[in-house]
Amino acid sequence: MLKMIAQVKDHFLYFAYGSNLLKKRIRINNPTAEFLGIGRLDDHILDFMKYSDHWRGTSATIVPKPGSTIWGAIWRLHNNDMPALDWQEGVETNWYFPKTVEITTPEGQKVECRTYQQTINPPAREETDEIPEERRPSMTYLNVILKGAAECQLPPDYIANLNKLPHNGQEASPSMIAKLDL
Repeated sequence: MLKMIAQVKDHFLYFAYGSNLLKKRIRINNPTAEFLGIGRLDDHILDFMKYSDHWRGTSATIVPKPGSTIWGAIWRLHNNDMPALDWQEGVETNWYFPKTVEITTPEGQKVECRTYQQTINPPAREETDEIPEERRPSMTYLNVILKGAAECQLPPDYIANLNKLPHNGQEASPSMIAKLDL
């Protein structure tokens, strides 16, 4: 992790917590993405809500939840990549909504990052509640998150909790698998 994460003119910081943890995934549509390190989003829980035909399961979202923490990757992208990132996240179809969040690095630095949330006021679930079957991610999607979490070196206890998440037993669409060369 870099000691200090600085804003650079003509660039923005992005916090990834789902499939864009995987370097290969984010760079499909965002070639300028530069991995800066990891950080945590406090008072939020990772959840899965909307079904994706491409992933054949639900995709990840953040949900405000006092006392909970989500770990993820901090990326620096050129401003020219923002439309591509918004397109990938389905902003124009209201799949995700952009949101500015404060991320804390392991060294304690606070940085503002762009991230995405699926609904404006999502319902919170307890961390101990199992994800309902109809809201589970596919095996492929969960595997991409796990590979990305390991690649970014998220905290081992967080990765262990990700490993406990149930999936729906489905694989992603052939086109998605081909894009990621899985």
